[in-house]
Amino acid sequence: MNVNNTNKNQVTAKTKGGDLRSMIMANMDMFKMALPKAITPERMTRIAMTAVTRNPKLALCNQNSFFGALLTAAQLGLEVNTPLGQAYLLPYDSKNGLQCQFQLGYQGMLELAYRSGQFKRIKAVVVHEGDEFTYSYGLNAILEHTPSGNGNPTHVYALYELTNGGVDFEVWTWEKVMQHGMTFSKSFENGPWQTAPEEMAKKTVLKALLKYAPKAVELAEAANLDEGIIDKKLVRNDGIAEIVTNIEYTEPVQQQTAVQYAEQDPVNANGKTRSSERQKSGAAAQMSKEQQMEDEQAIEKFELQQNAIFDIAPEFPM
Repeated sequence: MNVNNTNKNQVTAKTKGGDLRSMIMANMDMFKMALPKAITPERMTRIAMTAVTRNPKLALCNQNSFFGALLTAAQLGLEVNTPLGQAYLLPYDSKNGLQCQFQLGYQGMLELAYRSGQFKRIKAVVVHEGDEFTYSYGLNAILEHTPSGNGNPTHVYALYELTNGGVDFEVWTWEKVMQHGMTFSKSFENGPWQTAPEEMAKKTVLKALLKYAPKAVELAEAANLDEGIIDKKLVRNDGIAEIVTNIEYTEPVQQQTAVQYAEQDPVNANGKTRSSERQKSGAAAQMSKEQQMEDEQAIEKFELQQNAIFDIAPEFPM
């Protein structure tokens, strides 16, 4: 181990950490515009600097990407890199250097769902070896789970009940969840996929399920921004201030492919019921890989741009 290089990196991270604090303070107007009343700009700043202290690599990230990810969490009223598990700031090594990626957490999805007022009940659960677990799809769908042990995970399911009485659920095998994470998440080898794998697994299946739920504005926006490199600027037009958002996905092709992957099991247009245990064959996997390579070449520099002013609702009472 090169002690001199290690010390140099620590000094650099500390210096840039101070730069990040200065940048946050210089853009405090945007924080005041974005934050809900329950979270003060000062608290969000402390949370951000604590995240940098715990992961000094964040201080080395492109400042615009760090600020964009932090402000995104602020606009959504979610705390980052805390035990609440609502959202995460993750360093991502891209071709343009180290970037900060915004990642939505399982608890953050629940918070936004309940905040919308459309859900009476919503959750995801991990099934373990030894549990009694039965499910089937169709007109007379069944989902029964009786936990009985702490064995290895076998399945993950997500369910919701709407305030108007509608219900739905989604079941994935643990292998499918892990394959999804390895294929579509650049942060799979570090961050919450390693420190809180069951929480990330629940988020993954819940996100797939919510594609078929009534759309809630904040929840849909958060899902769109999930795992993106985000740049935000304050723009004033005719005396009206708005926060302009520019998003570049770390893996734009995989963002699209992930949607297709999640849609493999639901009822199709012909009315056939979904089979949650369907596994991709070797030939299908090869076709998927070839298609991904073609898409990668076609939209390698894909960027999604949007102008957004987030209307933050009051925090849902817990």
